[in-house]
Amino acid sequence: MNVTKKTSERLASLDGLRGAAALIVLLHHAMYTNPNFPGTPGSGVAPTGSPMWWISYTPLKLFTAGWESVIVFFVLSGLVVTLPVVRKRGFDWIAYFPRRAVRLMVPVMASVLLAAGFVAAIPQITTQPKGTWLSDSSTPNFSWEYIVKAWDLLGGDGQINNPLWSLRWELIFSLALPVFAIAAIAVRRWWLGGLAAAVLLTWLGVRTDAGALSYLPAFFVGAVIAVRLDSVRIFAERMNARRIRHLAWAGMTIGSGALMIAPWLFGPGVADLPEFVAVLKGLMPLAAAGLVVAAIGWKPLRALFESRPLQFAGTISFSLYLVHVPILIFSTYLFAGQAWYVPLLFAIPVAMLVAVGFTWLIEKRSHGWSRAVGAWASGRYSAWFGPEEASTQEKASTQEKASTQEKASETGSARKAAVESGTRVGR
Repeated sequence: MNVTKKTSERLASLDGLRGAAALIVLLHHAMYTNPNFPGTPGSGVAPTGSPMWWISYTPLKLFTAGWESVIVFFVLSGLVVTLPVVRKRGFDWIAYFPRRAVRLMVPVMASVLLAAGFVAAIPQITTQPKGTWLSDSSTPNFSWEYIVKAWDLLGGDGQINNPLWSLRWELIFSLALPVFAIAAIAVRRWWLGGLAAAVLLTWLGVRTDAGALSYLPAFFVGAVIAVRLDSVRIFAERMNARRIRHLAWAGMTIGSGALMIAPWLFGPGVADLPEFVAVLKGLMPLAAAGLVVAAIGWKPLRALFESRPLQFAGTISFSLYLVHVPILIFSTYLFAGQAWYVPLLFAIPVAMLVAVGFTWLIEKRSHGWSRAVGAWASGRYSAWFGPEEASTQEKASTQEKASTQEKASETGSARKAAVESGTRVGR
């Protein structure tokens, strides 16, 4: 497959998938304000048959599968960020790095300032037991140092806006993109082996609690999809030409979704089988990849993700992800003493509205700023190194032409000598 082949088709369905994942993360953290909500299988208080059990240990878990949705984000990022690299010969790496840094860091820094405002507005002294999500995510003794720590994605602390933990891996992947792109290109013919390696590394990371191994393979899986995107589309066309296409696609979609929440479907008792849970979580990037492929290829699912509500959610997904947790926590303290779900009736709509404003005011502007910074950096680099490189290229071109002319001259002389020799023999 020619990985430099260009495509004009926008993967709009993946925007919808990203929007759905962002809404799931929002619901996940909303449910987390209830101290009984199980954050991991076996935790919390969810007696068999109770509403919390139905939400957590049945297929309904798909609607609150927050951690699993982050893995979908990672696979999507691996695909979308790698795609321009493998589709465009002569990719401008000098422009890419500052552009990507601005694209990520401007919204992150703005969201931290917003979070600081919500944290400072009401004292966050929790009444929930120690160890609950709300208790651990509250900041009772806020100071300006928390802002600086949250801005430091690589080594800081996102206490005042805990979804920033995933942005650390986004940033690391972005900085290491050349490695991921080359690795994905290297395994394009042996992609099954590449995916198997990703599963193995993810399992190893989960098993040993190693963050880099737990999360970075998901980006690599996305990069592999980017390299083989033409093959994915050919596969989809062949699948759609079959009579059982809807049954086959539905099986892939349901199977991938079930694999995403597999540890939950085994019930609370799976917490006593950590080795088994590690194996199931190791398969998570493959499950996310299955959902991505289905979103690209299955027409009914693609139409769902291309619908206006999910496209809108996709548009605000990054902003919603960055701003929702501080609003949820703020609302919980604002309505202290009320039933746990009352603050959510206020927090969820407010989070959506703030995400819309944040998208318009910060995120969209960061796009323009990132492009401007990338173009500036590329221009500065060219101005510094350009003339020397141009001179070197011109010199190499001149030498090549001279060598070609010399060879042609030698060939012509040899042919002339042969003709003269033949003439003498004839005489």
